[in-house]
Amino acid sequence: MHFKLSIPEPCHEDWSQMTPSGQGRFCSSCEKEVIDFTELSRKQIIAKVQRGEKICGRYRKDQLDIPYFIAQEKPAFKHLGIAAAFTSLLALCEPVQAQQSEPSLAYYQTDARVDEDKKESVQDSIAIRGNVTDELENPIHKARVTLAGTKITTLTDKDGNYCITIPKKPNTEKVVLHFEYLFYDLKKVQLDNTTKRIDVTLDQPIVVGEVAVEYDPKPAKN
Repeated sequence: MHFKLSIPEPCHEDWSQMTPSGQGRFCSSCEKEVIDFTELSRKQIIAKVQRGEKICGRYRKDQLDIPYFIAQEKPAFKHLGIAAAFTSLLALCEPVQAQQSEPSLAYYQTDARVDEDKKESVQDSIAIRGNVTDELENPIHKARVTLAGTKITTLTDKDGNYCITIPKKPNTEKVVLHFEYLFYDLKKVQLDNTTKRIDVTLDQPIVVGEVAVEYDPKPAKN
């Protein structure tokens, strides 16, 4: 069995203006404690949902609309060997799904590339370097960096570093780099003639509201 979380009606109250509490913050408007789920693990979220309480919380976008698996304690099988195999498989389901909740490699499988028809010589190009991190200063691996309006693009390495080569004389008046990663807000940075390095921090959308739990007794499809 698994379930998914969603927030049908997001709350528009300002999280920063709420009163700090034990598990998050207290909203004086709705007179409820808003639990901060953004730092909780999948196991901790499952435990809270299984208590059956209505939960008003603050969630990252990647925590919503994905399957959370509930392990079956005593599966009814006639043969002990089958039961053991099923238990092992069920124990593996959640970590596999956790990996699937990460950005798909197929989405980022293209390496840095330059449109062959518009490739500039080394003398007519400039290299822009930098680092991409999240709001906790963790490096983001495989974030995409693109010169707006072109096919010139590259990906960050495991340390969040990148290097992108762009024409010194682009076809557009404004030279803008796009930084993007799944579940994070797109960031646009305009360059000037002196720019040689750009370090950016990508922000992940946060949703606040009372969560709805949708149960499904069938295994989630891969």
